[in-house]
Amino acid sequence: MRSLMVLWHPPDAPWVKLNTDGAFSTLTLEAGEGGLVRGSDGGLLRAFCAPVATSSSFEAELLALIRGLGMAVEFSTHIWIELDSAALVSLLSAGHLGSADFRHHMALIRSMTSQRHVRFSHIYREGNLTADFLAGRGVQTPALTYFDPISAPRYLKALVRMDLLGYPNSRFRHRDVD
Repeated sequence: MRSLMVLWHPPDAPWVKLNTDGAFSTLTLEAGEGGLVRGSDGGLLRAFCAPVATSSSFEAELLALIRGLGMAVEFSTHIWIELDSAALVSLLSAGHLGSADFRHHMALIRSMTSQRHVRFSHIYREGNLTADFLAGRGVQTPALTYFDPISAPRYLKALVRMDLLGYPNSRFRHRDVD
């Protein structure tokens, strides 16, 4: 096995960074969404978690992004969107609307980002632990909940602080066999 260090990086001013994630259980069919917006100092501006009604993890990712964008546009016209769904980042970067099942979501995302400077990037799940935590909490939360730097759960504050201090997260991969 090989270990890869994954770091979260803050955006340069005037950008804000939006990290979102969706969670979906094929066993219970429960889903949640979560995300947060951070400024150029890496500090938390606002976060959210919520249960969502969906039938796939991909749609949970889309719904989280839509809610997160609604939050991020309040802070800046320069939004760096960082997701752990490589498929969604690829679709968004290419400008495609995707399958018919998700076109209305994709069209809404395009509309929300059309008058803004937007950058899309992928980060491994290990670097997206804050959004992953919020999405998991969204599955267990009865209703949409917003957090600010003061009301954020202690564990979320700790994850944000670890990112801010540059603590690496390890991603373990199997070594290719020749």
